Parts: sequence; structure tokens; C-alpha cells
Amino acid sequence: MAYSQGGEAWQAGPGRIYDVLSEHLVAHSPVDLAGRRVLDLGAGTGAATRALLGRGACPVAVDVAEGMLRTDAANRPPATLGDALALPLRAGAVDGVVAAYSLNHLLDPVVALREVARVTAAGGPILAAAYASDDRHPVKSAVDRAAAESGFQGATWYERIRADAVPRLASVERAESALRHASISGHAVHQRISFPELGPRELVDWRLGTAQLAPFVATLAAPAREHLVRRALELLGEDPPTLERSVITLVAIA
Repeated sequence: MAYSQGGEAWQAGPGRIYDVLSEHLVAHSPVDLAGRRVLDLGAGTGAATRALLGRGACPVAVDVAEGMLRTDAANRPPATLGDALALPLRAGAVDGVVAAYSLNHLLDPVVALREVARVTAAGGPILAAAYASDDRHPVKSAVDRAAAESGFQGATWYERIRADAVPRLASVERAESALRHASISGHAVHQRISFPELGPRELVDWRLGTAQLAPFVATLAAPAREHLVRRALELLGEDPPTLERSVITLVAIA
């Protein structure tokens, strides 16, 4: 699985973005998270876990990608492998759930939301985030083109997620529909989160560290990797627009 192969690359590139996104997500909690046992669903390399720790919560992590959970495992709270569609937890086992950009990988996020509701004790917060349909930046096409010129062939699983899974939560209306179909009372909001501190090289590193590209980049010898980066920077230009992630946040109480 690509996500298991790219844990270190993910944290070195996308990690800095997901740390900020996760902070924004947990800030939407309608209740105080301090002292609560909160499930970090699709925990990856621990962005939401760190955000929860910062608010005094007691996170437990679940992810289907073992390689992600192994990243910095010695310094992270308890974690286990698990499928969002069949969580390895009893009913009411946690006091809240945070799913930071994990449900948008699923072809049926409603099933996962029902599982989230099942394992959350009554009154616990349910927070999830996904990308909006207008989440775009020119670095994506620049890196994709540079990678293709270096021999990268698009990952079928990624194209399927982008075409079939991501749109299911990519608007307020679709996210709120998913909540209703999961019999969860809540709402969704659309927001834009800016990263003015990221320059062209950081933007390229972000994209090259993503799960669909990191395994390919790892196969390249150092000169080829350097050429790929230079070409991506050339295509992106010296003064790209500020990265602004367009996201949908789901907020509910179990």
C-alpha cells in the first residue's frame, strides 16, 4: 500500500501542511477536548494526534496503513491497525472522534460515519475534514508534469480516489447529506486555510511527499531526483500564488 511505503516522506513534505489543517479541525470542537479519549481515525503520521494532545485530549490512533503508524511510533500515543468501515472498537469506546482528511479516501463515507457514531459515547464530538471541490493550486500540475517527464505513470488507486471518493464530501451540501444518511445530527462548513510561509521549494516538497508520488521518487537516484525538483520548480515559476487549501469541515455531537 502506497501510504505504508511513504510515511517518512509524508512527514517531511505534506506533514507540515496537515499539522496546520489538523489544528484548524480540532478548533471546531463544540466541547472541551481536555481529558477526553478521542479516536484519531486515519491517523497517518499523527497530525491530528498532536493537535489533540495540544488540547489536553487522550488520543488513540487507528489507520489502515502500518507504515504511517510506524513513523515516530516511540513518541506517539497508542495506535492500532484498523478499517474505518469496521472499526476494532466496542460501542461507545471513545469520548470523541477526529477524522482529518481520511473519510475522503472512501467510496462510501456514510458507512464510516455510522461506525464513528457507533464507537462514540453519547455527547462526544465528531469532527471530520475533507477537501472541497475547488481545492486547487498550480503546484499540483507542475509536479505531476515534471514527474511524468521523469517516467512516473499515474497511480490507478489515486485516480480512483480523486475521481470517485473525494467528490462525495467535497461540498457543504454533500457532507451534510452524508451526516443525515449516517443518522448523525450535525453541520458542515467551508473554509480556506492559507499557508503564506511556504515558498516554491516547500510546495514542491509537499507534492513529492504525497502517497502517490513518494514511492516513485524513492526509486530515483540522487541526480534524477534533483532534476525532477528543478523541473517542477521551473514549471511552477518563481512567484506562485500562496497555497490556500479549500476544505469542508463536518461538526457533530454523538
